[in-house]
Amino acid sequence: MDGDEKNLNVLVVDDERQVCQSVQKILKRRGYQVESELCVAGALHRLEQQEKLDLIIADLMMPQTGGIDLLKSMRDRWPQIPVLIITGYASIASAVETTRLGAAGYIPKPFTPEELEEAVEKVVVRGPWKRDAEAESVIDVDMPFNPEEVKSATSEGYVRHLTRSDVPVVDAKPATVAEDFCALGNRNCKRFKTKGICREPECPIVTAERKKGTRAGIVSPTVLDPIDVDMPFSASEVAAATSEAYLASLDRSDMPNAAQWRTAKAAGRRVLVVDDEVVVVNSIRKSLIRKGHAVDEAFTGKEALARILMHHYDLVLLDMRMPDLNGLELLPKIKNHRPNLPVVIVTGYASIDTATEAIRRGANDYLGKPFSPDELYDVTTRALRTAAA
Repeated sequence: MDGDEKNLNVLVVDDERQVCQSVQKILKRRGYQVESELCVAGALHRLEQQEKLDLIIADLMMPQTGGIDLLKSMRDRWPQIPVLIITGYASIASAVETTRLGAAGYIPKPFTPEELEEAVEKVVVRGPWKRDAEAESVIDVDMPFNPEEVKSATSEGYVRHLTRSDVPVVDAKPATVAEDFCALGNRNCKRFKTKGICREPECPIVTAERKKGTRAGIVSPTVLDPIDVDMPFSASEVAAATSEAYLASLDRSDMPNAAQWRTAKAAGRRVLVVDDEVVVVNSIRKSLIRKGHAVDEAFTGKEALARILMHHYDLVLLDMRMPDLNGLELLPKIKNHRPNLPVVIVTGYASIDTATEAIRRGANDYLGKPFSPDELYDVTTRALRTAAA
């Protein structure tokens, strides 16, 4: 930890004075500047007075207003300041809720000095919250470099001309027409420069290149998620440029059919269940079919991603542990192709750490196994309702 990090200003918000004193003692040993407040109102007053804070450590349960209320105020007014939630009433449900509201960390009480120091360091140094704060300032989703850093190593012009393909494209400038430029072949041609005119119906050079390409067996690049056999556009690119609803309404004529989309929605939602346990998949299918949903299945991560690229789904129930790909690894890939597709992580190894990490990676909810049909219905209904809002 460098000198700047040691001088961070930390505010502890807890209605128990002893907890405030303990946290202050632990963090001051690391060189932090630590103050405390016994209520959320006091913390908000400090912020309104424009007091500089680098981190807030707040108790989840306090009289009148607690950590949830503080998170809501921070998200609306001071989103740049990370909040670490501490609580003596830890649960996966509250961990999911606070993370969804923007908490940068969540640790149960009682905690050891080492656990607190590790949690604080994770927030202020590795900073999961920083990824959200800087999401709009990265160059590209698969090239997560800060433009300022790239500019310092290259130039401002280089950064300005970077495209979504991560390749710099220089703006086209009006150019004068060269003497040997032939409009028929759309190229420079020595024969045209010599004769000044081309009387052929088609450019001989273009004709020769086409024949050569045919003999060489040149084929167009394969699109992994085409909309249709005669419309080889990437489904994920079309959805990004229009909407997933538009993509779902495309029929075999490649034309959007609004009536078809309305009928499909009225008949229930299409759900993809991703789990390597057949018994679990069958159980989920039976429960959701009773509610009018159509259910597809996938038993591996690769199969799930292929289905998501080829079909429209309203919801994905994703197991966290699979033979080929961890659900937390697959989740960002799904969101990359279908950012608006709600995903619920389902796991038999539920924990607060994986629940908060799943929400940070884009999951809409988190469900631990075993679960009842009512619990399954509640989480799917909540995810679908949130996505439609």
